[in-house]
Amino acid sequence: IYNHDKLGGRGPGVGGREEPAHRVWYATDAFDGLQLMDELCAQIPVERYKLTTKVARTAAVRTANDILEEKLARGKAYVASGTPSAPRIPRPPFWGRRLVEPAELDIPTICRYINKAALFRGQWGFRQGQELSKQQWQDLVDREAEPVLKRLIEQAKAERMLAPSVAYGFWPCAAQCNDLVVFDPENGAERCRFNLPRQMEERSKHLCVSDFFRPLGAEPIGDEQSWMPAAAWAAGARDVIACHVVTMGKVASEHCQRLFKADNYQEYLYFYGLSVETAEALAEYWHKRIRQQLGIAQDDALELADLFTQGYQGSRYSFGYPACPNLEDQRHLQELLRWQDIGIELSDEFQLHPEQSTSAFIVHHPLAKYFNL
Repeated sequence: IYNHDKLGGRGPGVGGREEPAHRVWYATDAFDGLQLMDELCAQIPVERYKLTTKVARTAAVRTANDILEEKLARGKAYVASGTPSAPRIPRPPFWGRRLVEPAELDIPTICRYINKAALFRGQWGFRQGQELSKQQWQDLVDREAEPVLKRLIEQAKAERMLAPSVAYGFWPCAAQCNDLVVFDPENGAERCRFNLPRQMEERSKHLCVSDFFRPLGAEPIGDEQSWMPAAAWAAGARDVIACHVVTMGKVASEHCQRLFKADNYQEYLYFYGLSVETAEALAEYWHKRIRQQLGIAQDDALELADLFTQGYQGSRYSFGYPACPNLEDQRHLQELLRWQDIGIELSDEFQLHPEQSTSAFIVHHPLAKYFNL
């Protein structure tokens, strides 16, 4: 907000000097801060607010796009990374897309895959800091965070405030240098092509996500020719890719909006955080289901916390993250998964709506892990 300073969490004026051109407000916590922001926004001329936010937003997007374009341009060169082939190509249970409706998904089961550290610390703002011991922190979580989580899960199930859905499937594919080519299982036509950037820094391993797939037209390493769709095999498909998109439904966003409009900021913060992290939990849960369907779940970590740090075979990549930063490739996932059938839309900025949604493609290669460009 122009010409204003805001402080929260500690009193103003310590070690500073008075600035007549500025006014300073103090908020004791995040909820007071939200109320304060509402009041201040109401005092700002709409024209000036739109102008300043639009300029800032445009500048931020331009800077981010410049960085991304530079990385993508640099990563178009092909340099062999020497990544070995997977020892075998897993056979999927079906080809193409399938939908999983809310009636087929159990909220408490999904919620077992919630990353509580991300929820309690990142979304809800609980902090251990340096003052609390490990035991004191756990006592705080047990006393304040866990009861809220339990209540909201029960409420979400009883009042249907979350409507989980999944669109997922399996497609024949093959790597062609930095590209990942996805084929139609019925006629072998090229459905889409992901152009994935490669590490080009001198000290890097020159990795590219396409390295984790068999090359176009390569010799078989097992019996995959016997079960790969004939038309796709003839076109050069030699591997399999899984894709999925998950959502908590529009009802989750609508409930968040109702809470915010009612000035129920604390409950809004709690439910918004839960709805976002439940979408991530469903992605984690369904990734496990896909590994089970591919027959590669035998190496899954026994502890849930280890799954959050890739304690399983392969990897789940989402566009917009370091290894595949180009958000425009969301359009290809949309073409494959046709996620409008479960109420998801793709914005002009290639963001998913409702916000409580996330998409990814799954790689089965044992060496596939996250990396930066």
